[in-house]
Amino acid sequence: MSSNVIADFMATAPLAEEGGAISADRFDYQKNWALARLLTLHQGSGNYVLLCELHEDIAVLDCPDQPSGAAFYQIKTSAKSAWTLKKLTNRKKGSSGDALPSILGRLCAKAAQLKEQQVTFQFVTNVGSGYGFPVTAKAYDESGQRLFEVLKPAEWEAMRKCLADELGEDLVDSIQSQLTVSIAQIHLDSHNETAVGLVTNFLDQHVKGAHIRPAVFYRTLFDELRRRTVAKRPAGTISDVCKAKGIDRAAFDVMLDSARSVAPAAGAWAHVLAELHKDNVPFPVRAKLREAYPDYFSRMQSPLDAAFRKDRQLLVAASESVMANSSTLLDMASAAVAVARNEAGYGAAGLSPEQELIVVMMTFYENQSH
Repeated sequence: MSSNVIADFMATAPLAEEGGAISADRFDYQKNWALARLLTLHQGSGNYVLLCELHEDIAVLDCPDQPSGAAFYQIKTSAKSAWTLKKLTNRKKGSSGDALPSILGRLCAKAAQLKEQQVTFQFVTNVGSGYGFPVTAKAYDESGQRLFEVLKPAEWEAMRKCLADELGEDLVDSIQSQLTVSIAQIHLDSHNETAVGLVTNFLDQHVKGAHIRPAVFYRTLFDELRRRTVAKRPAGTISDVCKAKGIDRAAFDVMLDSARSVAPAAGAWAHVLAELHKDNVPFPVRAKLREAYPDYFSRMQSPLDAAFRKDRQLLVAASESVMANSSTLLDMASAAVAVARNEAGYGAAGLSPEQELIVVMMTFYENQSH
């Protein structure tokens, strides 16, 4: 029964918002936090699915089709001030004049619909921000620290009253055990570097000898999380929702396998660069191609990027049709791009002109190696 309640809530309950404006810095920090959480989940033994912007910034289910437990995370950064109880329960006015949900109000609102389920709600902030109440070392753990443990009785009662007034229901019995706060061990001014380091450690420990470039695999994961964030929740079952909005163990393994398979592509890229130099392609053109290569490689590593796969297929087919009439590698690539752009359905991936050329040139040398 519990799995059906959680699944139905995630798949059909009205969403508080469909994304909305997120500052670039908060967006990046949130994705890097999610990436770190994803690596931790994958190093465990059980199943999981990490969902982006579905009822909360991040949600984690213990199963993508029949979940029996869920954890909801709200991640907010602060460059200077600490989070006080007043900030967490304050309700700002919206453009219509109505009071908007408070931080804790939005986070805990799900408790009313998920009573007696195995769920937790965690408010996460960054190192250097912290809380205006005395959290302990537990707040740095993955599971966080129960807010009930750190607030004084009068503070807890004040928070309980604020949430009861906001939600129209006193959920103190549920949130006493379910509501936690935590401090992510990721600094606001170095979260990108920290995330790349975590990916490097993960690959060193769990994917030895695969020669996967950490920075590129980091970008692959980050881009997949970004795509899940902006995707709309589809109508359908919880499995459909998880495929569109989440990454589970199977999807992560597919990305790893793809990264292993394309790791040798560095040799093909070296051949491409050498031929462009031999053909006296102007340096500015070669420089732009070099700059575009990491993004191409990141997307090539992700088998979940369906739009890229479709456009790549059309470019490859076009290259085969123009190869015989091309005098140089760049000429062939340019001609293939021109043909592909006239094909119905091409362009969904939004490739840059340089990435389009790279797709064709890399395919030529990768095919030659076989």
